[in-house]
Amino acid sequence: MKDISYYENAQTVSQTAYLKLQCNCVLCNTNLELKFEPCGESEIREEATCPQCEIRTRAKIHSLQ
Repeated sequence: MKDISYYENAQTVSQTAYLKLQCNCVLCNTNLELKFEPCGESEIREEATCPQCEIRTRAKIHSLQ
């Protein structure tokens, strides 16, 4: 899996709140480590883990079509 780290330009309170939910651990507020892996030609697997709590907070397969 490839590690990806990036930051978004949130301009509103609701955008900031959304990014906090998606990019931070709900237990300890640490930045999540996001990893992506191809699953065939039309899908990508996303996995988010907390390095502090050592838990997987999200695992999802995204369709590219």
